[in-house]
Amino acid sequence: LDLKSVYDDQEKPKLRLFVRDKDWCPSVYTKVTKEIPTQIIEDAFYKVVRVEDNLEVIPYGTGSANLKYTKMSYDVSGSYFDLDMQLLDPGYMYELKLSYYVNGAYQEQPESFRFRVEKNEY
Repeated sequence: LDLKSVYDDQEKPKLRLFVRDKDWCPSVYTKVTKEIPTQIIEDAFYKVVRVEDNLEVIPYGTGSANLKYTKMSYDVSGSYFDLDMQLLDPGYMYELKLSYYVNGAYQEQPESFRFRVEKNEY
């Protein structure tokens, strides 16, 4: 995930997910080329949790109402989504978690990604 460690509370970054096969081992050719191949996950979802108190600020949008508001978009470069930092309280650390819909079930991924939101001072 192309995530910075700190975001301004006014930012609206596009976050892009880079996925490789579990046992991916690059060859010398792959290491020399500019772009690393990425797998496209068509049914990828995200949630945001405030680390301090484990509060789900943005839960997975996978409910029965079929809203899918946290479903990632995708293109030839992989999955991505826009995250409006104004939705998050400044001064806290947040954790981004991912879930994929595979073989008829949601599977939360073991990796998580942390970032902090700071108040815009200008």
